[in-house]
Amino acid sequence: MNSAWLIHAPQGYGKWPLLQRTANALLCESPQSLTASQGNAGSPQVSLTPTGGGSASRPWGLSGLEAARLPAVLSTSKACGHCASCALLAAGTHPDLLIAAPEAMWPELGLNPSEETAPRSETRTASQEIRIEQIRRLNDWSVSTSHRGRAKVALIYPVDALNAAAANALLKTLEEPPEDVQFLLGAHRLDALLPTIRSRCRLAALPRPGAAEAQQQLGGKTVASGTQQAVLAWCQGAVYQTNPALGLEWAESLLDALSRQAASPQSSTLPPPPDQAAGVAALLKIGSDLQRVQSGAPPLYLPQKLPTLTALAQRIAPRKLADALDDWRQKQRLAGFPLNQALASDSLLLEFAQLFSRGD
Repeated sequence: MNSAWLIHAPQGYGKWPLLQRTANALLCESPQSLTASQGNAGSPQVSLTPTGGGSASRPWGLSGLEAARLPAVLSTSKACGHCASCALLAAGTHPDLLIAAPEAMWPELGLNPSEETAPRSETRTASQEIRIEQIRRLNDWSVSTSHRGRAKVALIYPVDALNAAAANALLKTLEEPPEDVQFLLGAHRLDALLPTIRSRCRLAALPRPGAAEAQQQLGGKTVASGTQQAVLAWCQGAVYQTNPALGLEWAESLLDALSRQAASPQSSTLPPPPDQAAGVAALLKIGSDLQRVQSGAPPLYLPQKLPTLTALAQRIAPRKLADALDDWRQKQRLAGFPLNQALASDSLLLEFAQLFSRGD
């Protein structure tokens, strides 16, 4: 296996669980093999062939649907979940696995400080970046002897969160990677990485989850069966987000409220968004669907609202809609900055309502 793999895909495609389970399989002492075969329709089907004891349940191994989206070399086996290494992995104390991720993401990723760097000061805000101290620790760890006498795995996620100093420090290690260390990197945006880092990794684009995998993933969330198709369209298959349906209910209620107001809607009569970030993301999807309808294409995110979108699209000048989309994209880049949520929500609703006002 190549010493450094870089898996890239948009957020919500499941890079983290796939990389984590791949790392588990590489470190497992009694892995089970995954045998790939071709289905009747030519799509890859994956069956489990146990090579030792253990359970085939998640999170230790990739399901067949998940493994089919990874490069074959990364999906040849799954962890057993019962050996000594798997016990260490479950406890978050495996000495031959090192994870570098932004401190602010640790709760989301299910990481404990002991799995990462030394605990941070209580007075310091959790970083949104992967800091150089983390990569220096990884570099020192990578040249040390394996504690278990097997492979070592370094998991860096997301790589596009490396700050400049950390990226340069990682580059030096990737130029001459230590033996018996497998680097697994995940990135949301490939264009955000140093070209020199990309060139020293084997790249693999992770396809969007298929319908069966997406439905399987949503089955574990609190999504009513009647709305599952609406959620799949809303998140465009990015079902591994914390909340794939975030903003959907508000978007539907917003469109319904607008459709009841024939002209010059008042922002005070419109439902407020869950928060500023969710509101901006939802308005970008609504605006994109309105543009598609104006050009004669079907909506992507809200197909169940086609009649409402068609009626509303006729009330907006295309140029005003294009300008609004540009403005919302700018706001999305600033969504992480602290804002007065009430004022930000009021401003969003006012801007959106003005799209439907008469005149320029």
